[in-house]
Amino acid sequence: MSSQSDATSLSLLQRARSNDQDAWDQIVHLYGPLVQRWCKRVGMREDDIADVFQESFHAVSNHLDGFKPAKAVGSFRSWLRTIVRTKIADHFRKVNEQPVGRGGSTDQMRLANVADPLADDCAEDESEENALVVQRAMELIESEFSAKNWQAFKLVALEGYSAVEIAQQLNVQPQAVRQANYRIRRRLRAVLQDLMEPTDSDFE
Repeated sequence: MSSQSDATSLSLLQRARSNDQDAWDQIVHLYGPLVQRWCKRVGMREDDIADVFQESFHAVSNHLDGFKPAKAVGSFRSWLRTIVRTKIADHFRKVNEQPVGRGGSTDQMRLANVADPLADDCAEDESEENALVVQRAMELIESEFSAKNWQAFKLVALEGYSAVEIAQQLNVQPQAVRQANYRIRRRLRAVLQDLMEPTDSDFE
């Protein structure tokens, strides 16, 4: 049986392509909230969101082998957005095909309005979405570290305190704080490898 370190040496995408269920669960954990956010942006009902959510990740599963990670931040997010956009459009197209209101101008406008759920995406939206993915990744790995190390990481990486200040507060050596910060950042980047590359601004 592979050790934990062997498993985590591979990116989530590599593991997911090998039908690793845990890796799939982590990808859904990381990006599920974004899919729901995009669906809500176009005014979908909760039960319809659930359908589009399932269909979107089913499509991700079917086409993951064809996804080629790019160096740009958020390349997986952009690829997923394209899939979700298509599924949202498919959903409203099916609505338009129902007997009630078929061919109506309201339905046609409704479909046109969801051609791209992120058509008004801006740098602020992208920053918020990247931060959301990083936050979800932090939730995945928190249990792997001691409470004191995690506290040190949050105070340094998220709140901007110096290692010296936190060392005094936690009654440890500054080097211990720096090591905790480094190890957790490294683990976080390992989780997000091939999905996005967090920068220092993602921890602010």
